[in-house]
Amino acid sequence: MSGNRIDIKTLEALREGNHKAFETVFINYYNKTKALIYGYIKSESDAEELAEDIFVNLWINHKSINTLKSFDAWLHTIARNAAINFLNHKYIHLAYTNDFQSEESNYSSEEDLIAKELGLLIDDIVGKMPEQRKQIYILSRNEGLSNTEIAERLNTTKRNVESQLSLALKEIRKAISTFIFSLF
Repeated sequence: MSGNRIDIKTLEALREGNHKAFETVFINYYNKTKALIYGYIKSESDAEELAEDIFVNLWINHKSINTLKSFDAWLHTIARNAAINFLNHKYIHLAYTNDFQSEESNYSSEEDLIAKELGLLIDDIVGKMPEQRKQIYILSRNEGLSNTEIAERLNTTKRNVESQLSLALKEIRKAISTFIFSLF
């Protein structure tokens, strides 16, 4: 995201909660951010929504802006990750909804095939996880238990559950990202 860069004074003002600085950042970066996201997800309305969410979060978390690092690079990374997460969720959703379709259903469209492959990929990744991580993931995602309920059931700490779940999701996200990038 090159172009007119924001100066350090504007970023410092934004970090202090200055509305004018936020407007300046928004005006300079919104269209570039939306275009970058659109490049990944190919949906104008979703790209718009994701870009708006990024700027809403930027305002909410303005105190944590690091003025020593490149704002352009940081925003680019946030936008790219938002697009990848959007695609991950879209394909995971497709994978799970297609699992519940009848066996007679004919997987003819490319999206259905991708979703089916992703479903198998996720099952494979979960199957290879260490036993406790696998149990935690299944209890969380398939049975919908809270982290506290999982900790009680498995006689472990909530912190361990959160940590194991985070590792499980990281593994799955990494595999899905690799898979999605192999499609393009």
